[in-house]
Amino acid sequence: MDDKRKLADELIEYCKKHADSNLVQSEKKSDDAVSLELKSDRVTGLVTVYFLQFTIAEYRILDENSETVFYLHFELDDAEHAQELYHEMLESLRKLNQARVTEVLLCCSCGLTTSYFMMKLNEAAESMGVKFHFDAVPYEGLYDTAQDKDIILIAPQIGYQLKNARSILTDKIVVEIPVQMFSNYDVLGVLNMVRELCEKKTAVSAGTEEIESVRKLEEADGTLLVVSIVDLERRTQLAYRLYDHGKITASSQIVKNRYRFSDVKDVISLVKAMNPQINAVCLVTPGSVSGGKLTYEKANIFNEDIRESLEKEYDTKVWLMNFADAVVLGYAAEENKGEDTAFYFLPTGSYLGNISMVVNNRLVHHTGGHMGGRQLDGISTITTFPQNPYTLAATPEGNVELAARYLTGLITYTGCDHVVFYAKRIPDPEELRKKIGVFIEEEYIPELVKIDSIREYLYAGALKYMEGQVE
Repeated sequence: MDDKRKLADELIEYCKKHADSNLVQSEKKSDDAVSLELKSDRVTGLVTVYFLQFTIAEYRILDENSETVFYLHFELDDAEHAQELYHEMLESLRKLNQARVTEVLLCCSCGLTTSYFMMKLNEAAESMGVKFHFDAVPYEGLYDTAQDKDIILIAPQIGYQLKNARSILTDKIVVEIPVQMFSNYDVLGVLNMVRELCEKKTAVSAGTEEIESVRKLEEADGTLLVVSIVDLERRTQLAYRLYDHGKITASSQIVKNRYRFSDVKDVISLVKAMNPQINAVCLVTPGSVSGGKLTYEKANIFNEDIRESLEKEYDTKVWLMNFADAVVLGYAAEENKGEDTAFYFLPTGSYLGNISMVVNNRLVHHTGGHMGGRQLDGISTITTFPQNPYTLAATPEGNVELAARYLTGLITYTGCDHVVFYAKRIPDPEELRKKIGVFIEEEYIPELVKIDSIREYLYAGALKYMEGQVE
């Protein structure tokens, strides 16, 4: 225990020494934990070391609404690695701690009218000393630009897009500018409206799942570990669940701005150290999976034998799955009783999606592994799009066009009974069905279901795969 305390004390001292001077520090110690709080007016950083069966470090950042915006935990056995991850936490703290300016985006059909309005609003905000910054964008650029904004103001002439915008930009405040206010360039009226919206913003939640404390791992007694990687629009979320005969005994999420494959190893090392009886691990990941090898450009992984390397390092059976395969397998089992099902995933802002299928209760594997990303480029080259596919990816209407053409090919070639899709920028599945109906007759269009969450299906599919029901 003395060695554990020494390592923890050295980490806390390192964190105190390298913390920014504008952060107020406070330290706490108990028999089973030491912690350091780094606090500003806007954010709070927490470094905690627990003395459980193993020494566990936990880094967390809470925003001004006490929501967790950064979280990771790992076994504290390498001081240099712990310091490296701490600097990543500090980088996030600095960004979150910058002077808070409310970013407002004006959107109209072509951007000309709102560009002039934007200029007048910024001039007024500066002269009045209010921390608002306005940008303007034409409709086709709304969804790409909106990701870094707090409030979206829709011009009256495209007010019919308000419903779609609210359905897609669920973590933003989206309102239509009143006609009288817009037509008269009522700068003060808009500034007052934005001020009122800011006051209501604290009631708006991004809907993130609660992150459980690492302490709950003490109670775990599992044999199957599922680790999943999910790309969010700005961050990467690593989540895991530990199962004992199908019962969840531990679960948590790790939220990071920058993803590296070493993060996966941190998770496996931590959970396996505290649960050495684990006899199988399933890693569910984006990218192309074939024979245990993974190509995932975001993590700079190109045709690496991830499965073999993890099995050697942890002396544990490892399965590697593409996340779309896991989702379709889980959906087919949970919702369709194993009936033939296809799953189509269209990432936000991309024209290339992922396709996976279950036929006769088994995954259909394509030549070269899972079919997605670059592998769909071949279909793109023979598909006639009405516009540049990159342009189509920017709007709900364009996403419908892209999905309809890919799914028409899928339906035509496979005759699948059920098509499930996840596409954040397609708010209305009926619009997609109508567009598919342009290419093939209605009687040949199968059941078409939009899902708004993939996590539970992902875990169900991974378990089904691990338990040997699918080879």
